[in-house]
This record gives sequence, C-alpha cells and structure tokens, in this order.
Amino acid sequence: MPEFDFLLDIDLFKKSLSEQQSVIKHFWKKARLLLNGSGIQLNPLPKSWTTLRQNYFSVLFIAIFFILKIPLERLKLYARLNHCLRSWVTACDNLLDNELKEIIITDLPENAHTFKSVHTLLVTDRIFFSFLMDAIHSKIISDEEMRHLLAVSLSSISASGREEAEEEGGIDHTLPPEDVLHKIHSAKTGQLFISPLCAPIALHDINREDPQVADIREGLMAFGLGCQILDELSDLGMDLYDNKYNYLAAVIVHGDDTKEKARWLELASNELPPRLRDDYQLYQKFPRASKIALDMAVSQLHRALTYLSQSGLPLTAINRESFIKVLIKVFRHPNRLLNIRER
Repeated sequence: MPEFDFLLDIDLFKKSLSEQQSVIKHFWKKARLLLNGSGIQLNPLPKSWTTLRQNYFSVLFIAIFFILKIPLERLKLYARLNHCLRSWVTACDNLLDNELKEIIITDLPENAHTFKSVHTLLVTDRIFFSFLMDAIHSKIISDEEMRHLLAVSLSSISASGREEAEEEGGIDHTLPPEDVLHKIHSAKTGQLFISPLCAPIALHDINREDPQVADIREGLMAFGLGCQILDELSDLGMDLYDNKYNYLAAVIVHGDDTKEKARWLELASNELPPRLRDDYQLYQKFPRASKIALDMAVSQLHRALTYLSQSGLPLTAINRESFIKVLIKVFRHPNRLLNIRER
C-alpha cells in the first residue's frame, strides 16, 4: 500500500496528524451519542481510519492552519468543521456517482448504499451544529460568529455543487482540455481544496488578501486540479458512461493522435455497456493522451507543493517528489500510470 509515513519525520505533520486523530475520535463520540436509542447502532471506529494514509488531505489542511498561526482553540474548531465538510462532500459524491465510501459505519444493511449516504448527511449536519454549540459554550466563538460559520459552511462548497448540478443536465463535449481544467474542475474540485480556509477567513483569523494566504490558496487550487486529473485517468469509463466532464477525454478529443481519436469516437458513438463504468483501465487504450494528462497532473502538483512550501510548509524538494509519487500510487493502477509517463 502507498505510504505517506515519511511525512511523520516532520514535526508539523506529526502534530497535524495527532490533531486529526482527535477530530475523528471526537466526531465518532458525537455520532455515538446522537445515534443512541435511534435504532441504528454505530460500529467501533476502525483503527486504520486514524492513520495518515486515510487522512493525508485533512492533515495537510491542519498543517496549513498551523503555519498560518491560527489560535489553537479556533484551529481545533476549524479542523472539526473541516471533517464535517469532508463528510458532506463524500456522502454527496456517493449519491451522485452511485458508489459508497463510508464516513460513518453502522449496522445498516451492507447493500443500503443510498440510505447510508443520506444517513451520513443527516448525522454529520447534527455533529456540525454540536461542534458550533460546544464552541459557543467554551467562548471560542460568539453567536454572531456562529452565524457566519453556518453561512460559509454552505457557500464554501456551493460552487462545486453548482457545477455538479449543471453536469446532470448534460455536458459540452466540445470543451477543450484547458477549459475543462480551468472552468469546470477549478469550480468542482479546486474550490473544495480552498474551502477549509473559508471559515478562518470569515472570522478574520486570517486575511484573504495577505500574500501568504493568497499563495496558499493558489497552491491548494493547483493541488485540487492535479488530484482531479489523476482521478479521471482511472474514472474515464465511469465519466463516459455517466456523461461527465473528464480532462483525459478532452485531451483525446482535441488531440492530434488520429488513431486514439478514432478509437474514442467509435467507443462513444456506440451504446455503452454498463460494465464500462467499472473499467478502471480504459485509459490504457489511449497511451499518448494519458501521458499528456498525467504530465499535466504532475505539473499541477509540483506547482501546488512549490507554492505551499514557499508559504511555510516544511517540505524539501525530495519530500515534494515523494509526496507526488505516493499520490500517483493512491489514485489506482500505480505501475501502469508510471509506465505511461515513461513512454
């Protein structure tokens, strides 16, 4: 399995993982209290769910909170709210993509994919409000600040939600790769990677116009775009079947490889079999376009980590390379992806 454990040699990431582990345990405790007597039983928290492997995005966001010198009690609150945001987004993705990545494990029937995601949304919403109530009780935030956080918790993910909604109505198959990346994916995914900063900006713990914050926002946007492209290499069949934007598909359609373009048009013009949705190796039929897409993903990730390092994240050039290599492995089919890049 791919590992990020080299990051634990860096004190900041070790401290950030410890905070995220506290967040998860607190989230689980509140879920247990909420579900007590409801007829739905919460299962024990899996030990693997508190590892760095399962929390590298959240740990990265918390590390950024630390380098921005956000007051500790507010930092802890933002980390908890961010976990709720992650839970919402994952549950919504489950519903939109007809899959199940669980955030809360209960004794609900194993095949109850739709209701499990709906249930996660319902429970997480109550946990989110409970976190806010705790913060008011401890005088970490005021009533007015709570209202700001209620508003920003929705607005921070609204751009992504609108893009998802518009894709349900059909997509523009003629959109070139640069537009897919900077018009579609910047809203759908890039903004989600910036969203953890929305709460501390709303409460004036950080200044949106501060050069350090601006650079971090640039870095997080690029990070989101790079990860989105990596995801879409393996999701080419799913996105074709579900009629969604896909950067690799746009590269194929607008590329100059006539054989790959013809292969794609033949595939897209026929009735699509349901098994195509689960064909995570479809990208292998388009090696030239896949190399272009992978190179763009790596370029975005290099850009992201450079911005974040210059803004205070303690990652050496070697650390950054290791981070990117592990990310490539995380997004399925590591050896095949690396081989494509070498062609």
